[in-house]
Amino acid sequence: MGFVRTVRGDVPPETLQATMIHEHIAFDLSHVRNETDSILADSPELVHELELPKEYGCNAFVEVTNRNMGRNVAMLADLAKRLDVYIVCATGFYKESVYPAEAFEKSRAEIADLFTSEITEGIEDTGIKAGIIAEIGSSFEELTEAEDKVFRAACDAQKRTGAPLSTHCEIGTMGTAQLRIFESEGVDFKHISFGHQDLNRNMEEQVTLLNSGAYLQFDTIGKNNYRSHEERVNNLLALLDKGFEDQLMLSVDLTRKSYFRRNEGPGYVYLFDTFLPDLRKAGVTDEVINKMLIANPRRFLTFK
Repeated sequence: MGFVRTVRGDVPPETLQATMIHEHIAFDLSHVRNETDSILADSPELVHELELPKEYGCNAFVEVTNRNMGRNVAMLADLAKRLDVYIVCATGFYKESVYPAEAFEKSRAEIADLFTSEITEGIEDTGIKAGIIAEIGSSFEELTEAEDKVFRAACDAQKRTGAPLSTHCEIGTMGTAQLRIFESEGVDFKHISFGHQDLNRNMEEQVTLLNSGAYLQFDTIGKNNYRSHEERVNNLLALLDKGFEDQLMLSVDLTRKSYFRRNEGPGYVYLFDTFLPDLRKAGVTDEVINKMLIANPRRFLTFK
């Protein structure tokens, strides 16, 4: 038997129902983006946005905000209890343009120790343990030397702890470069997931990543300025037709208040009230949808 590590403690995998696999809830990139839209903090507005997916059976969020991205695990724990949901929080560094000084200063071994400690002992003095190494990122069409070090440290921590590891592929790029690192480091691909692959228009590469045994995330659903809704639907349908229903997971990657439904954005709920109905209209069965929303996340997130 295994468990999923959440901010409410370790829970049996079957506790998780519909799960959004790549989200941000406590988040702050205002220092990078030079605006305040990219600050998500506890508020009635945020609570309302998180309540909407619950109406569709969603009770779990994988919160991939890591160090220097405004991570606030105490806030996540409080929200999880108030809303009666399960939130998995992350350890990791994002991508080079967002790295804190420590990501450059620390060695691979020191970074691996840091990630391991946040998974096995807890984050700072909260007692709350990270349940995922995420979102470990590469830059647009580049995986830098510093990012390579962080990726390899993340591999070390993954092998030590058995934690799931989720990546950031900037605008869907560099999945193959990430794959090569994972292959060289001998990670468990059953606990690896490549992020933002709904932005990758190269389906041949998507299939290569899936053939490793890893998961792919269609996790920017609703961000139709990056890629149209119709293209995402058709891409996902094509991968389902190829038999990859056991390796696909879904989310919206909400990072701005302007994305809230109340602000005329897609909201977290877009996945449930807009995207999934169109999959069903295209013939995707509830059994397959439940694999992408429930069974696959449970399996990916479970510590053995």
